[in-house]
Amino acid sequence: MHYNGPIIRPPHEAGNVMLEITVGCTHNSCRFCTFYKGINFQMASLEQVELDLREVASVNPNLLRIWASGGDPFTMHTEYLENLAKLVKKYLPKASIGMYARVDSTFHKSVEELAYIRSLGIDDLVIGIESGDDDVLKKMNKGYTAAQIINECKKLEAAGIVYRVIYLAGIAGHDLWRINAIKTANLLNQLHPVFMYMTSLTIQEDSLLYQDVLDGTFKPQEEREVIEEFCTVIQHLKNPIEIDARAGYNPVHFRVNLPDAKETVVKKLNTIIKNYDKMAERQLKSHRASFDRV
Repeated sequence: MHYNGPIIRPPHEAGNVMLEITVGCTHNSCRFCTFYKGINFQMASLEQVELDLREVASVNPNLLRIWASGGDPFTMHTEYLENLAKLVKKYLPKASIGMYARVDSTFHKSVEELAYIRSLGIDDLVIGIESGDDDVLKKMNKGYTAAQIINECKKLEAAGIVYRVIYLAGIAGHDLWRINAIKTANLLNQLHPVFMYMTSLTIQEDSLLYQDVLDGTFKPQEEREVIEEFCTVIQHLKNPIEIDARAGYNPVHFRVNLPDAKETVVKKLNTIIKNYDKMAERQLKSHRASFDRV
């Protein structure tokens, strides 16, 4: 197998084969992210992909799932994605394909193109929207707006493509986290992702955001505020969705289906918030500091 850069994947793909499709991220400019720092975006040749698929098929030709690695492989042109999907079907006829996508990965793809891509077996995307607040998106240099999130995700829905989103608590900072949480929930209430990873920010010293902290232009949230942000998002969500907040660096861990367990999880989070103390804050900050990545 060929791997030329960091292999990043969501937890639900942990047991699946990682097939290198791209290296790095086309944007690679988010102020909080250091995953692909110093790595130029590259596209894997179809020749390399085919060699890797042959290797996988020689071990397990009945494989059911492939994770196409890279920061946003879905940004590739429809023709490349078509050729990729056909190669996967050639060697692994039962396998479906999942991958990361950025919001702008679909800017130049029509609903008809997206439906065709889905028909080829690319049927599960993970999109790091991070926030639904335009001010936060701009400050973090995400490269798109809340309106574009809505427009592009609705295109995916019209094409029948299943997608999951990532919410990153903490990127609004100490002063703006509550309005960010409400705006993001209101945005998600206009969409129908099947799943949301609810994660929280760890500021790395080699990130652009770390310089903002040193300059005093960004004030990080307390761990208690992150828990409050989680709770605020959930309180304002209306559509059915499964939420996974079990990332190791999160101050609390839970997995919940809304709306069925909404009242229960909000009650539990409010109890944690009510009983929170300074010792808990110190312990959680020390725990977060032990992680090397956002």
